[in-house]
Amino acid sequence: MGIKWVTFLNDGTNVGANDYLVKKLVENGIEPVMRIYTDGGARISGDLSSLVRHYKALGVNYYQLYNEPNLRIENQGQAPDPKAYVDKWLPAAKAVIEAGGYPGFGSLSPTPGLAPGAAPGDMDDLKFLREGLQEIKRRGETGVLDRSWLSVHNYGRAHLRVRDYDRIVQEELGRSMPQIGTEAGIYPGDTLSEEEAVQVVAQAYNYLPQREDYYFAYTYWIIANESGQGAPDRSWDHQALFRGGSRSPLVDLLKQEV
Repeated sequence: MGIKWVTFLNDGTNVGANDYLVKKLVENGIEPVMRIYTDGGARISGDLSSLVRHYKALGVNYYQLYNEPNLRIENQGQAPDPKAYVDKWLPAAKAVIEAGGYPGFGSLSPTPGLAPGAAPGDMDDLKFLREGLQEIKRRGETGVLDRSWLSVHNYGRAHLRVRDYDRIVQEELGRSMPQIGTEAGIYPGDTLSEEEAVQVVAQAYNYLPQREDYYFAYTYWIIANESGQGAPDRSWDHQALFRGGSRSPLVDLLKQEV
């Protein structure tokens, strides 16, 4: 399919379970991006520096810290708060940098207004990004952003959300930040037909050859769920590229593009 970036989840700071996956990705010329998973956005605990040193040696350079912090569900049920996010992001980002990695900021959900079923209490992603950057500036910590990147979830027809993010970053920092898509495709609650969904995603992939210099990757959010021995939650299967004995038409379309 020509895929050159893959995001995968690591259980907190546990080391070892993803060694095989990382080695196979690197062997095949695919850039691995590690999302350090904590339940509901709980603060990362354990030895983060040791984790990064271990996986840096195997070929992981990029580490996504936390996920969609502008959503209540990713804040232990509390209202999203850019200042609280910076409180836990900054020390984790510094630990990643000290160990030789590049920390990801954000992974904002493009909601409300763009995501079906946005929950009450969620925070607009553009507002969250601006206030988060302003808080880092207020603390005099913009140097951390010199070795960081912006993690992007540019789902659906909003795959060019990267332009909105860059405008805000430029206004707040006077320069761009690298942006790496770590989730994309179609929203789980989207009602598009499969044919319509495939065309939307194909348009996003076809944009990449002319993408902006700061925009590095568009990453489809789920390759396989049950077919890849993933979580036994079948609600995600219709989103997966591979499901049971079948596969999405997008797979063949991407192969043709290659």
